[in-house]
Amino acid sequence: MHEDLKMKLVKAHKILYMEGLAEDTTRGHITVRSYDNRIYIKPWGMGFEEVTAQDILGLDLDGNLLEGEGRVHSELPLHLEIYRERKDAFSIAHVHPHYSIILSSVFNGKMNIISQNGIHFVNGISFYKSAELINSKKCGMELAQALGDRSLVLMRNHGIVTVGRTIEEAVVVAIDFEKAANEHLEASWFETPTDVPTEIAEKMNAKIYSPEQYQMLWAYYCRKLNRKMS
Repeated sequence: MHEDLKMKLVKAHKILYMEGLAEDTTRGHITVRSYDNRIYIKPWGMGFEEVTAQDILGLDLDGNLLEGEGRVHSELPLHLEIYRERKDAFSIAHVHPHYSIILSSVFNGKMNIISQNGIHFVNGISFYKSAELINSKKCGMELAQALGDRSLVLMRNHGIVTVGRTIEEAVVVAIDFEKAANEHLEASWFETPTDVPTEIAEKMNAKIYSPEQYQMLWAYYCRKLNRKMS
């Protein structure tokens, strides 16, 4: 069971790299929580595209290293405190995507919903106002509080954190938000962009963002990754 999680976690890293959310950094990280509360994460200093299952570290909810060898990311508290707060969370991704960071520097509390990429965020976006690294329990708790019960928190001048009931969900939400941030920023160059109406966006959100849809999109990205690697 744990080996399957590690393999899926490796694939998640490679998909986010492929989609341009982690192409220039070794500092982001994705975790997954097993049924027995073991947390899996890549080591510090390793790029998303180069992670293998043998590299993955296993820790407990107190951050003690149980499996593997390597330095643990200093922002581990980001994951641990969200897992403590959110019993529904089984995967967390923290990345520094280009458009998301730009949006975070000008964010005024609202993002225009231009297409289907943004409808998941129709009911608002959580925002963490500090640009500090989340490298202490205190900061981790503050970030978890800012996130609330949503699936994403935008971090000022830093990046995003997504939370999923599965790895698939955490990855897809991150990809969609980066696309939505890009759309919002580009549309903002033109007077007042027309949003997807809230009522329609809420209907679409309920239909499109389901476990079945997450699995379908994940399967597509896996096929795309296989084509890239062949």
